[in-house]
Amino acid sequence: MNSETLKLEREARQAYDAVVSSQLTDEQFAALEARLLADPEFRQAYVEQVDLEAELEHRFGSEPVTTASQRSTSHRSWAIPFAIALSLLLLLGVWNLIGIERFTSSIEDPIAARFTETQLLGQRPVAIVVQRSESSAADSLLDVGDRVKPGVLRLSRGEMQLEFLSGVRLQLEGPSEIHLLSDQEATLVHGHAAIVTPPETRSFSLNGPVSAIASGSSEFVYNVTDQQTGTIDVYQGEVMASLLGPSGDTLQNELVSSQQSATFAAGNLLVANKPFSPENRVDRLPVDDVSLSTDARYANLVKEDEPLVYWRFEEDDLIGNQVRNHMSDRYAATLHGPQDGSLTVSAGKAQFGESPDSRYLGISEPIEGLNAGEFTVEFWVRTDRMHWGTFFGILPVDQHDRQRESHLCVLEYANKTNVVHRPATVRMLYRYPPTSYTGGMNVFSAQSCAPGIWTHVVAVRRTDGIYLYCNGKLQFILDALDFDDQSAYSVLLGQLDSVRPQRQLEGQIDEVAIYRKALSEEQIRRHYEMIADPSKT
Repeated sequence: MNSETLKLEREARQAYDAVVSSQLTDEQFAALEARLLADPEFRQAYVEQVDLEAELEHRFGSEPVTTASQRSTSHRSWAIPFAIALSLLLLLGVWNLIGIERFTSSIEDPIAARFTETQLLGQRPVAIVVQRSESSAADSLLDVGDRVKPGVLRLSRGEMQLEFLSGVRLQLEGPSEIHLLSDQEATLVHGHAAIVTPPETRSFSLNGPVSAIASGSSEFVYNVTDQQTGTIDVYQGEVMASLLGPSGDTLQNELVSSQQSATFAAGNLLVANKPFSPENRVDRLPVDDVSLSTDARYANLVKEDEPLVYWRFEEDDLIGNQVRNHMSDRYAATLHGPQDGSLTVSAGKAQFGESPDSRYLGISEPIEGLNAGEFTVEFWVRTDRMHWGTFFGILPVDQHDRQRESHLCVLEYANKTNVVHRPATVRMLYRYPPTSYTGGMNVFSAQSCAPGIWTHVVAVRRTDGIYLYCNGKLQFILDALDFDDQSAYSVLLGQLDSVRPQRQLEGQIDEVAIYRKALSEEQIRRHYEMIADPSKT
């Protein structure tokens, strides 16, 4: 018997004796359980000690034990079988964990995507489901638009895209398992994950056999075969591959640049040049270019409800820098900003991109008395990613500060704003009088506005409060708003106001309508279902 075997036997015996004498604290018991699970040689030595003690108890348990104290004899005779039983239960739990892991990895899960959410109180969502393939959708427990808190996501087949609140886009390909830790960190246990990080990313870590840490704009793919083997392919940007020691300290850092691959195997981390073809690129993870499927039937339905303004962005609607109003020769939409491609009208929609300069879509003339009574704003929107961006703003013509314009009403994409709300929702702010920058009423949509998905947004100002509909779902705040306001108001889309290039929308807007009345819930439902479910209209 070599020294290592003797050492394991001695440690196993000491552990068993500690169980017998009830000397283990909760932390020590948990540590023993963890070691039994992780160290098969120690587990075998412990089993042998339990077997030995069980055999001695069986053979000599009925014989009288001669000791100095009968009290200690009684305690010892009770403690030994209890310790054996406790040890067997402990080992049974360890074997069950090992057996379950092996069993679940050897069969195909009938559920395409399983998600086990953390049970810690106070945890907030860290990501949202933005896309999934047909194979992953079958029997899936997650749907597009679902908010996801920290937890374990297992995808048995197909593909699923998540967008973290930090703006990082992740595509998981089954079979895979990933642990979502925060909006800036996740751990890929096994499988294939593609990552796109936006330019404003400070730090995003995808852990595995080594940690892939990205800052700034990057595109990379991480493949994890097991706990000891992984590959990081970087298509664009830079990723730091960090090898951590058992205590969590960094042992080795390697910078992996574009067209390079980092491989970790047999305890070694190697970086090599590896050119990739365009088909490998993962920057196609962001949503594709899909127009809203509207036709003459939808347009006629809107026109029947007599809006004052109706911008459709059809092929012949753009004349110069103005988009015609389908209801009259007044109130056209005017394109403002540089010719840098950050604001375009084509393919039946208005497309907004990020720009360092002010760019927005504004109304050609103010609307007199818009806030004198009830009004409704309606549009369809499709965001490119989760961010804080303005969809629609109503501003008084007479501004006290031309460098910081105030609002009567703002409709925006609320994600990581300075107010408390769920992630990726639609926010309606109504403030009267609109001459200050504080106060007002907020209402947030009950469901998420998922990137890549067209969402129907309707905001209604009635005399008894404000009402917000998102895909037909209503949220409202009641308040007395019966007053006389004959002021003129301007309208803009795509950023906070006409002066500052702030809260710029990144996405598309279509079918914009403004009404001098409050649409009924039935009218709103018919508009939504004409696009979302034509069979109901």
